[in-house]
Amino acid sequence: MYFKLNQLAMVSLLSVGVVGTASANVYIDHQNQNIHQGSVLTAKTDLTSEQLQNPKVIWKDEKGVVIGTGKQLSITPDILGNSQNVMACMSYINPEDQASNVECSDVLPLEIQTLVGDPRIHETTISDVLVGKFIAPTEEVTLSFDVIDPDSGDDTPLTDEQIESAKYTWKIGDVVIKETTDKDDKKITIPETYGTPAQPVTPDLTLKVFISVLPTDEVGSGSGQAYAEFDISENFPGGNIADNYYRPMLASETMYDEESKNIVNTDENGVATSATGDGVYGFAALPQAQAKLECESRSPKLRLADDATVFSNYLNTNTTAGGLTEHWPYDVRVFWTNTEDTSELGQVFDYFMGVAYLTDDAAFSPLGQDPDSLALVVCEDIPEEAK
Repeated sequence: MYFKLNQLAMVSLLSVGVVGTASANVYIDHQNQNIHQGSVLTAKTDLTSEQLQNPKVIWKDEKGVVIGTGKQLSITPDILGNSQNVMACMSYINPEDQASNVECSDVLPLEIQTLVGDPRIHETTISDVLVGKFIAPTEEVTLSFDVIDPDSGDDTPLTDEQIESAKYTWKIGDVVIKETTDKDDKKITIPETYGTPAQPVTPDLTLKVFISVLPTDEVGSGSGQAYAEFDISENFPGGNIADNYYRPMLASETMYDEESKNIVNTDENGVATSATGDGVYGFAALPQAQAKLECESRSPKLRLADDATVFSNYLNTNTTAGGLTEHWPYDVRVFWTNTEDTSELGQVFDYFMGVAYLTDDAAFSPLGQDPDSLALVVCEDIPEEAK
């Protein structure tokens, strides 16, 4: 598991402009890849879970402007146009004295670089790297990305016929699990173990993919490289994906430092159980703000189920025999959403809407909840228009 946000430390960091202490403990990983539009930077730390609790990351530029939150930062045209460099600052709690600390990485210049040794002038840009919706052991995922010719004058991606050669390297941790120079071989099945001796693939690990492409001579731009990193999840037999919704997050997949009250155990059919061991799945029950943060911190970034009415209608339609959410743990806790409770009392108490299964009605319905209530976390894809 990971850890939750220290709200007080972050309020101080943002409101008074505290930058934090530069430290080798926090660093920016971009795998020595060239930085360009679409590049993904990852904030990492050498500190262990015994040395820090509840880490939260923000990204600041040389003007002190916060340009991103969460462990990864995607380089956008707006960032490239307004920022010269970037640093990652991490707030965390020291377990020894329970005091808050803020440490920052060294400054990383945002310089567009060209590849050394390529006889052609401009570097090809690789962006929008994805590997499918759900990454978990035994799941097959498919790599997709766009390749842009900087000399073309527009952002139309190159076709497969315009790519002369490619190389894809897949890693879990620092272990290569697949490498191919077949430009059409973009599929991989996530293994259950990796390395020597074999270790289990667990949600505290990430899947990394390194991409190198060379366009044809007719295109005229140089070779391009990219790197992306994605969270690994557990495989829940009751179903992981339901259209644009992702099944409730397990405690092992969150940043939050869960206590027993924050974990709801079920069997593979989503039925609550007091059993432990194999075949038992511990779902995270979190406050609303933390639930929202968990979704936004995923790689790729998601959002908390946004519309309580739409989500409840979806569950009513799909939580049926053979439905996509039939075996989700729907009657053990409420599901959080991003919808504010606009009723009179809801506004007084700053409630948010959850979606609850009402046993008397045998149906799902939006229900106002105190934001400190502990409910399950369902994330959804972010529509293009909302990105």
